[in-house]
Amino acid sequence: MRKKELIILIVIFLIALSLRGIALYRLYNSDYFAGIRSGLDASAHNLFLGNGFSKVTQGKLTPDFQQLPGYSFLLAMTYKIFGHESDIYLQIIQILLSSCSVFIIFGIAKRFFNKNIALVSSFLWAIWLPEIRLSVAVLYDTSAVFLTLLACYLFFKSVVDNKKYFWIYAAIIIGISLYFRSDSLLLPLFLGIGSWIYKRNWKAALGKTLTMFLIIFTILFPWGIRNYLVFHTFTFGRATLWQSMWEGFGEFKNPFGAVLSDGVTYEQVAQEYPGIDYASPQYQDVLKTKVIQAIKTHPGWYILMMPKRLISMLFTPRGMGSIGRLLGEHFTRQFFFDHNPGSSNIDYGKWLLRNNFRGFLLVIIIPALIQGLFVLAAAFGFWFTKQQWRKNLLLLSPLLYFYLSHVPIYWEARYLVPGEFPYLIFMAYFCVHIFNIYKQKYLNKPELKRIKYDSKK
Repeated sequence: MRKKELIILIVIFLIALSLRGIALYRLYNSDYFAGIRSGLDASAHNLFLGNGFSKVTQGKLTPDFQQLPGYSFLLAMTYKIFGHESDIYLQIIQILLSSCSVFIIFGIAKRFFNKNIALVSSFLWAIWLPEIRLSVAVLYDTSAVFLTLLACYLFFKSVVDNKKYFWIYAAIIIGISLYFRSDSLLLPLFLGIGSWIYKRNWKAALGKTLTMFLIIFTILFPWGIRNYLVFHTFTFGRATLWQSMWEGFGEFKNPFGAVLSDGVTYEQVAQEYPGIDYASPQYQDVLKTKVIQAIKTHPGWYILMMPKRLISMLFTPRGMGSIGRLLGEHFTRQFFFDHNPGSSNIDYGKWLLRNNFRGFLLVIIIPALIQGLFVLAAAFGFWFTKQQWRKNLLLLSPLLYFYLSHVPIYWEARYLVPGEFPYLIFMAYFCVHIFNIYKQKYLNKPELKRIKYDSKK
């Protein structure tokens, strides 16, 4: 890396750190996913006291089945190191790691394009609002984003630069990330397909993919054994798949009564099974039965739901809801759903239109227009580079994975952030391409050159 590039990257890093510092100052103690945060804090507290990875159920300490231990373990470590049970220490570490990720984005983009596009990509990541908001949240997604970026960088370095063992390091990082979130479990499959398309060597790609899965499952094996010994079920990841699917059905009108709300869903299940514990293995089994039955009896609804969800994932503004918190106004999506459980996104839009037109413009209309422009810019960036389509598909593999893997299950904006960096890189290509056209058309004219030259005299 040249000195000039390093200086620019350091400036971008400082911009990223400043924006995340401002967000942390304004939002460090917000109730963003307050339920998840309280659960993580409680698990960290129990770890700190030496009570193992547990939670309090009906006044008793019980092993935690729902959550993964990674994030609570980090929280407990900061409690131990600083001698005080506060989330702020880990939040500061998070914004530092998030800011450092601009260097990872630069390294990825430069392998596929040039330094200018890599620098613009890093800048876009530095100011990307969904990532900024996530970086200050007390949430396991934050750690998963950094680890996924690092794993993808190592894998791309292995494939593009022919570095022999870097794909093994990528598998190790993915395995570690799965102790925070389970979303990346099948990421090696898409990375392997991207590698096969780029290198046109299916045997090598298959061998790497299978070995990566072997490494990942070896890393996860102790957690699976723990769940088997404690709960008599060999579960590797966060055990909420069926709950996510059932509640995800409630994103759209459905004929079987699914509702997009943890609280309402639990009330429905508790009516059928009085005394059942929330997020217990039995609770997940009940929702598994409901999901399978719903798909069997209404397959047409399920099939038609998936393209609607994909469109929603592409064009729903992400991260803009935090504007309400930053302005001190309660018109965010989370505020609405906290007070109107069981509602849909359409209900939220109607509520904003009736009650807060300023909020409707700031949270729905303007962000939707901006999001649409982002999607178009990335699409044009991909089109402008179609001559290297094989390499592009390798770069796109994480984005395709994080989008397509959530289409049949459920999605939230935070689920997509780890895979959105290719989206920003193609946006960066579009920006640089348009600037080069402008530069060639207007800044390279002889009269402009003379004016510029004369001005130096």
